[in-house]
Amino acid sequence: MKARTLLMGLTAFLVLCAVFAVGAATARADEIVVEMRDMYEGDLAVDGFELESKTTISISAIGAELKNTDEMFAYGWIIDADTREPVWILDEQETDRYRGSHEIREYEDDIKLNAGKYEVYYYVGQPYFTVGSKIEEISKVIDLVELFFRGDEEKREYYSEDIEDLMLTITAPEGTFTKFDPVESIKKAAIVDFLRPEDEFMGKQGFTLKKDMTLKIVAIGEYFSSDRVFVDYGWIMNADTRKRVWQMDKWTTSWVGGGRKNRGLSGEVELPAGNYVACFVTDDSHSFGSWNVMPPYDPLHYGMVIYPADENDIKSTAEFVDEYTEPVIVQITRVRNNQYKYKGFTLDKETQLHIVALGEYGYQDEFVDYGWIESLDGNEIIWEMTEDETEHAGGAAKNRRFDGIVHLPAGSYMVYYVSDGSHAYRRWNAGAPFDEKMWGITIYGAGKDFDSSSVKVFNEPPESENVLVSLTGIGDDEEVREFFELDSPTRIHIFALGEGRDRDMFDYGWIENAETGEIIWEMTYRKTRYAGGDRKNRKVDTQITLEAGQYFAFFVTDDSHSFPGFNTSRPDQPHKWGITITRD
Repeated sequence: MKARTLLMGLTAFLVLCAVFAVGAATARADEIVVEMRDMYEGDLAVDGFELESKTTISISAIGAELKNTDEMFAYGWIIDADTREPVWILDEQETDRYRGSHEIREYEDDIKLNAGKYEVYYYVGQPYFTVGSKIEEISKVIDLVELFFRGDEEKREYYSEDIEDLMLTITAPEGTFTKFDPVESIKKAAIVDFLRPEDEFMGKQGFTLKKDMTLKIVAIGEYFSSDRVFVDYGWIMNADTRKRVWQMDKWTTSWVGGGRKNRGLSGEVELPAGNYVACFVTDDSHSFGSWNVMPPYDPLHYGMVIYPADENDIKSTAEFVDEYTEPVIVQITRVRNNQYKYKGFTLDKETQLHIVALGEYGYQDEFVDYGWIESLDGNEIIWEMTEDETEHAGGAAKNRRFDGIVHLPAGSYMVYYVSDGSHAYRRWNAGAPFDEKMWGITIYGAGKDFDSSSVKVFNEPPESENVLVSLTGIGDDEEVREFFELDSPTRIHIFALGEGRDRDMFDYGWIENAETGEIIWEMTYRKTRYAGGDRKNRKVDTQITLEAGQYFAFFVTDDSHSFPGFNTSRPDQPHKWGITITRD
């Protein structure tokens, strides 16, 4: 009897367990939260869901990895919509072979997520791109890669044969989630919105802060670590002073997923009340919708968006129209190859100038397309483009830009710009700068207090009675001379630039008595000193006294290394290659 009772009890217990299991299964009744299918190369699928409480979700996914590597080029991920950080990524190490394939991988598992909003992404890249750090500058080799694969479909069969199977499905218990559109959800009151820009984008937007304010900036751009430059990036400048008050750089950003060149930030900056202009630029590749490596984990925030840190502060902001136009004093722009240009100006009083100059920083650690300013009074360089004071100008890393304020005292000045035989306006041998028409140098009157009546502009240097000889800008294989006469014993100033090495001079000058042919003075190696650039650049800067009489000044060059085609590093004042003689 006891045995029968025990058996009946055990049977009842098993029945209850079965009923409970069926009930639990019925209670779960999973629904599809996200389903992404029918994706092709270059597609980015986006979806969003919100969980009311901590929930276990089921993920089923099929992705693809690069052949003979463990890097995925087609995969999905989930990010927290508030923190913008990933909470799950389809990783090759957590996948299995799909239908025996090495490259097509499948995943199926459950994960627990806290209550909150989540965004789901799936991107299908290209099977011949490296998504990590192996090839960061993939845009530079795209054409070669495409040529390699064109007409050779067998090399891509491992990808195309199963492309229709790529998918991502997420399920969760019924009633535990709601859906939302991630694109619409991030559209809140922004001061500046440069989200998802296209290639070759140049955005500019002004705003006014009516009080001191903390701003939140979310920005993602493209950084070439080998060249140490951003090519897609943003900045903020003060609209009144034209000075940059914030800028994306290597130190304020970090890697944000996908290709290693994806760098971004989500941070705050404090700015005083005033008028500001925000800018964002992109180069000709790797932007939203046209990625050439895997996109960042938060692709919807590629670009830049600026909010008040306190949402209530939006009422203390306003749109600002940047209508201020700085008066142009000197403009030498759209400079092409092998050009040497100059213009001058005179300041009646100390003046603040805004200089914008674009040029090429060559492979010998010096500028080869560049500008500078010389004082006509002191015959010396008072400003020039340098690596330290310039920044990347977009495009190729060698494109550099100076954009700053310079104070000059009253006086007369010459502005010079010189270019070498390659990479200039309309003849770029690498990526063009963002603002290619500004290649050269432009000088503006800075600030709203600038007095345009205090500036006079001229094209040629004013003639001076003190100049006796001006044989400058001398090229290869030349022998030039100029006559001058002195009525009385005169102390003269000689400035000469030439080429010398191993105690011999190859480009040099001298002075002869016009009547006797006697050499009165000669530019020997012993009389010269280093003139900047390569060690063979030599200069003389001296004074001598000549008796009354008639004289010829000569300058001769050999078949290489002269103005403007120097075959090594140029001297500090290349346009003065030759000899200049003035009354002291």
